[in-house]
Amino acid sequence: MLEPHASSSAPRENLHTRTTRLLARTVIESGHAAEPAFFPRELDLCRQLGVSRTVLRESMKVLVDKGMIEMKPKAGTRARPLTEWRLLDPDILSWQAEVRPDAQFLRDLCEVRLAIEPTAAGFAAVRVSAAELKLIDACLADREARARTAPVEELIDLDLRFHMAVVEASRNPLLRELSRTIRQPFRTALRCTSRFRSAVELGLEAHKDLLAALKKRDPMGARRAAEQVVGFAMLAVEKAGRAGKAQVKRMGVDWDVRRVF
Repeated sequence: MLEPHASSSAPRENLHTRTTRLLARTVIESGHAAEPAFFPRELDLCRQLGVSRTVLRESMKVLVDKGMIEMKPKAGTRARPLTEWRLLDPDILSWQAEVRPDAQFLRDLCEVRLAIEPTAAGFAAVRVSAAELKLIDACLADREARARTAPVEELIDLDLRFHMAVVEASRNPLLRELSRTIRQPFRTALRCTSRFRSAVELGLEAHKDLLAALKKRDPMGARRAAEQVVGFAMLAVEKAGRAGKAQVKRMGVDWDVRRVF
């Protein structure tokens, strides 16, 4: 089943955005297939989606530019393999997190975090200002104080604030941009792993070690603590993987992907 046709009064940009997102999610879902998936003819696809050719072509162009599909005269439009996508594109990362937050995607995300966070923490230890240190301290204090009472989404927000504050304190604009790029997938990963209490508690202890290293201006200690933070996240990912797709769905991740082919 496709999403309901948009009304004629819907804003055009919104319709374009939703069409692009639906097509992208379907390409991602088809990525597990042995053969590349082909789209129907343009007119048929317009009917299925309830959009004009102009809207469809604009959405297709976005996906072509991101490397997700290819369009050839007479051969039609087909999904391209994952290796051809612009994998650091924020939209692609966000769509992947929505459609396929499986164990392998979460492992890949942890490995990216491992490339960013310890380095950022090491630089932060020697560059952090008193105001930044106060903010990092407050983020962790709020996270601890609300650990047993706040809704999961609020705890995730607090966790993200802590991590972003540490990366910001590195004063490295490229590290900051990389961290912002993975923010939405990071949020999805936390939804999947935050119910594993033992991993969360171990992670919080590692957060405390990281804060202590920042206060001591100890770059090596900060790197080690950041590696531990990601390491405990990896343990939680493995637990999530063993729990299976049904368990992840109960944690609130959307697995309902509409197909268009």
